[in-house]
Amino acid sequence: MIIFISNPFHRYTHNKLSWRKDLPEVCCKSYDWLLRQRTLPQGTYIFTDRERMDYWELKIYQCYYNHINQLGEGYSAINNPGTMLNRRALLRKLHCRGINPFNVYAVTERVLPQQYPVFIRNENDHERPLTPLLQTKEELENALLELADQDVPEEGLLITEYCAQALKGNLFRKLSSYKVGNQIFFFINVHEEGWLVKYGTNNIATQAMYEEEQSMIIQNAYHEEMATIFELAGIEYGRADFGIVHNRVVIYEINTNPNTRPPSEIHPNATRQENINLSWGKYCAALHQIDSPTVGKKQKAPFPVKGLKRQRLSLSCSRIFRP
Repeated sequence: MIIFISNPFHRYTHNKLSWRKDLPEVCCKSYDWLLRQRTLPQGTYIFTDRERMDYWELKIYQCYYNHINQLGEGYSAINNPGTMLNRRALLRKLHCRGINPFNVYAVTERVLPQQYPVFIRNENDHERPLTPLLQTKEELENALLELADQDVPEEGLLITEYCAQALKGNLFRKLSSYKVGNQIFFFINVHEEGWLVKYGTNNIATQAMYEEEQSMIIQNAYHEEMATIFELAGIEYGRADFGIVHNRVVIYEINTNPNTRPPSEIHPNATRQENINLSWGKYCAALHQIDSPTVGKKQKAPFPVKGLKRQRLSLSCSRIFRP
């Protein structure tokens, strides 16, 4: 069984996997559910939503991660909350290593970007940026004043230097690769008008783009680069979103709780549909590989967890206000 553990408001990302017959048994549970368990069902526990955890949660769930991996046959845990890098730490590290040509800055650091344009986003979610591209220092300062007037706290705001390149005209493309346990595989692309590529624009990609995408999937493009990125991030399950800028791989983020939806509607382009099926097949095979067999009895949860008694109330109540 595969058990995805996430923020209670973000279990929807993997919910549709529970009904698939081409996958091992999958269930989606919240971190609050995990805290309430006196015994743990057997399975592979995948810890997600790294960017939505505070210090105490990281400390507690790292304890659960280590405990589960010590329970023996029928139990395993993936994604150590205590060692996974969040968005800012990962992007800063990639810039320092010379992998990414752009840098990021916490607003609270009071450090000005080295290059423009930039945009401002919340570093703790996967929503759209809070601003358009800001071309100058003055535009950045004005945007920060506007956010303050809207009662947006500075804590968690991230200034990101822009780094993207259009395929042609105003058409941009986002590439992605999954890591599931030891497997890393190229996934389908997203094509969209404008630099901010998130959901895609219908009927914008050409046949040649879909054929290139198919070649990338079959050849598992950028596998070596992605292996390095995931290792640096300390992430064992997630989706890396990246682009190609002047023939260079540029990493934008690794989402540990990606919205993973099985194929449903038939795509009007036959090549694109083949690509969707190919990618989904790789994902299914990877989940089967990390699946843990159900053998023996349930084992006890890690009681007591240092710090849990003092923080239990705040952990539960904080969920009410989390995005």
